[in-house]
Amino acid sequence: MKEKALMSQLHRFILHPLTAKLFLPILACTYILYLMMYMNFFPAFPVTPLGTIRDHRVTTALDDSIKHWTRTAMQNATDESIPSISAHSQTQGSTPQNVSRAAKQKGQLPSNKNLTYPLSTVGKVFFTTASGQDAMCSGTAIVSRNHSTVDTAGHCLYMYGEWVHNLVFCPLYEHGNTPYGCWAARDLEVPADWINARPNDFHHDFGMAIVAPNSQGDLTTLVGGAGWAYNQPADQPFYAYGYPAAYPFDGETIQSCTSSSGTIWPFGGGNVVSIPCNMTGGSSGGPWFINSNGTQYVNGHNDFISSIMRGHMFSPYYDDTWYALYNKAQQA
Repeated sequence: MKEKALMSQLHRFILHPLTAKLFLPILACTYILYLMMYMNFFPAFPVTPLGTIRDHRVTTALDDSIKHWTRTAMQNATDESIPSISAHSQTQGSTPQNVSRAAKQKGQLPSNKNLTYPLSTVGKVFFTTASGQDAMCSGTAIVSRNHSTVDTAGHCLYMYGEWVHNLVFCPLYEHGNTPYGCWAARDLEVPADWINARPNDFHHDFGMAIVAPNSQGDLTTLVGGAGWAYNQPADQPFYAYGYPAAYPFDGETIQSCTSSSGTIWPFGGGNVVSIPCNMTGGSSGGPWFINSNGTQYVNGHNDFISSIMRGHMFSPYYDDTWYALYNKAQQA
């Protein structure tokens, strides 16, 4: 009986108008405080439907891809030409970026402390086109949950309506030497709007290759994984790297460009960034680093050139789509 009387009093207390006036504001404040604490511990990243990312499972046996790339085959691979576009669809200006969702992730140092990081993460991407031509680009081993993700240009993975095959990534390549070997791709990923891009629209020319361990282990455990950043301001210094193979370069050594500041351009429904740089075909997919408090982050890649700014290299602006692509790749 006492328990029933107590429950009856509690019920009347909850339903009392004064209780509602006092209790509901307290509950609302508590909920808001909880959300603020949650956001501090778990920052919001863009959630992108899976349909916006296209995944291609590589069917070539991993060993066959590795065996295909002999020293001779590597040195005879043609450079994947840097796309060149006219200026008619490109205008300089400032398009708002989602700087409120800007984010950075520090990289993973290599297990070999004698390697120069983050240059230890830069390498050549070799592949065979759908027409059977052996070709090359550049890429970066990037910090990831699977320790096996390579950032590069979308046109180095998917071109002319077809996926490439026999793709391998060889960090620290020099004159046919691959001191740590190469890693064969098991999955390739690009944004869906790169698959369906209009001609000369490179604003989402992003690509990720997920590689399998080689005889020495996981990729980034060995050579390190570069840190990344996206939704960053363009008016800051960039440091570009790659393996240009078209004249006056030969693709056998890594080359670099340094810019005091990038320029952002609205283009193709999105944004691209340009820096002064004379690298040529073969450098596609090579990283652009930014420096923040002494730490380097990948925030772009060599992608295309344009008649609007001769002597400059362009990169897609690393935005929410880039992050969604990366996030899917690192979990593959």
